[in-house]
Amino acid sequence: MHAEVDSLHRLHGDYYLQRFTSPRLVFEPGQFVMVKPSRSLDPFLPRAYSILRVQRPGRQAGGGRTVVEILYKVIGKGTTALSQLKRGDRVDFLGPLGNGYRVPRNLTTTLLVAGGIGVPPVVALAESLRRSRFTVHASRKRDIGHRRMVAFIGGKTRHDILCAADLRKAGATVHVATEDGSLGHRGLVTDLLESFLRSSDNGERSSVFACGPHPMLHAVARIAERFEIPCQVSLEAEMGCGFGACMGCVIAVHSSEFMVGGTGKTMNHEPSTMNDRSYKLCCKDGPVFDAQEIAW
Repeated sequence: MHAEVDSLHRLHGDYYLQRFTSPRLVFEPGQFVMVKPSRSLDPFLPRAYSILRVQRPGRQAGGGRTVVEILYKVIGKGTTALSQLKRGDRVDFLGPLGNGYRVPRNLTTTLLVAGGIGVPPVVALAESLRRSRFTVHASRKRDIGHRRMVAFIGGKTRHDILCAADLRKAGATVHVATEDGSLGHRGLVTDLLESFLRSSDNGERSSVFACGPHPMLHAVARIAERFEIPCQVSLEAEMGCGFGACMGCVIAVHSSEFMVGGTGKTMNHEPSTMNDRSYKLCCKDGPVFDAQEIAW
């Protein structure tokens, strides 16, 4: 389908916030869209962008169209082409795609971890949890949990720290780490996460939801495993289509044991250990995975 550029804002440096008007769209935090300028031959293929938020039309708006926001850093041909578009320019637009974060209903502490440009799905989750904290049931409001959100944002410098104000507005306590010490803790965002878990109440029902560079996600997964906390990670991969046709975004995962050979009495009931890993597609099976599933 097609969408039109609604606005483009340069935040700072090479970071841009871009809005598109599109047909009505409902998404789950963690899902993404495939976007490229219409009639573009260079780049020929679209790029994947996490959805930051969707603004639904008011009652007075017609046509049922929505405004979709993405956040990106200009690093190549695809992002450069988007950053040069003007209001009203058309783009090829496909989505929402993929699987988003899965939030348990009895969760009381949500730990959000974002590195650099990995912040959009984390913000989308925080805003979704804020909206869903109370639901109308039997003509009265019912508390469904999500009582506490703690966010950890990391970047190389202060200019790589994005959306801290959005997370605070959603109700999260925000902790910041920069590698050069220009803002917040000097070091890695995983330092803050580990320090928080060491000092937190072990009785809290916590889960980690993360997005960012692969090494950061690997470190987050190890920390969550050490503290025996569920962890979901949103992975990045090169995608050509976004829905599993091109097979270009393969992710290695741990294989589950399976039975081999024969039926009935001839069945070999020993689990096969020939391969300790298998593969899934980031676009179709993810981009959000259980951290323990990934063969890091």
